[in-house]
Amino acid sequence: MLSALILILFYNALVPKKTLPVFQPAMVSFELVDSTLQHVKRQHRIGKFSLFNQNGKIISSKDYEGKIYVADFFFTTCPTICIAMTDNMIKIQDEILDQPNVMLLSHSVTPEIDSVPQLKKYAIEKGFWITSGIW
Repeated sequence: MLSALILILFYNALVPKKTLPVFQPAMVSFELVDSTLQHVKRQHRIGKFSLFNQNGKIISSKDYEGKIYVADFFFTTCPTICIAMTDNMIKIQDEILDQPNVMLLSHSVTPEIDSVPQLKKYAIEKGFWITSGIW
C-alpha cells in the first residue's frame, strides 16, 4: 500500500501538467502588435472598453468587474495564430462551465469585417457559448 502511494506521488510529481500558453505582446510578430505594446513582456492588461458582442448586445469592462477573465484578440478570417487561440479558448470554456466568476472575452481586431452577424456565425461554428450573451 505504501509502495503504491509512493509511486502515485512520484508519478504526479514527474508528469508535466498541460497548461495553455500565454502570449504576451513581445512574443508575437511585431506587425500584429501596437507599437506602444511591442516590448511588453509580462503583466499586460486590457483597458476599458465598450463593444458589441455576437448577439448585438453592448458589453463593457464593467460587465467583467470583479471577475477573472481570459481575453484574446482575433479576427474571424484569420488563417494563422487565431486558430490556435480559438481552440485554446474553447478548452478554457469547457473547463469553466460551472464557474460564474470566470469569463472569456475575445476582441475582434477587424470590426469593419467582424459585424454582429459575422461574429454570431463564427461563435456558432466554433462552439462558443451563445446563451450568455458574452463570449
